[in-house]
Amino acid sequence: MSEVDRIVYRDMLLAFMGHTLVSLYGEEALEALSKWNCERIKQRWREIAKSTGRSDPEYFFRLFNDRVHDFKVIRKSKEALEVKVFKCLHAETLKKLNAAHIGLKLICVGDEAATEGFNPEIKFTRPKILMAGDDCCHFIWELKKEK
Repeated sequence: MSEVDRIVYRDMLLAFMGHTLVSLYGEEALEALSKWNCERIKQRWREIAKSTGRSDPEYFFRLFNDRVHDFKVIRKSKEALEVKVFKCLHAETLKKLNAAHIGLKLICVGDEAATEGFNPEIKFTRPKILMAGDDCCHFIWELKKEK
């Protein structure tokens, strides 16, 4: 199975599971799963920072993959990383399955959690999100400026 096939399959399972949770237990169940997942992601990224000795925004470039994303790098340095994603396999798959709200809760919020776990001194903003219906995902990681 190719990497793309694995991602589509995983996203299909995520959509099915999310729809099932919501239909059986309500949106609160999806929210609880999202919170649990974010804590897990924060811990994993704390471990990544510790094991790599890295704490800079540029490290997040590893999240982008040209088999999954059509993207353009706007800025890339130890102080800032800015990337626009125009096509995302996760967003395409979950939108087709009427599960974009599930993708927002279980995939997209992970970026904030990863940033917080990796280095709380990095400010993360994403003014646009494909999963929310925008024309791109606009990711910006910047080291917080001392005042």
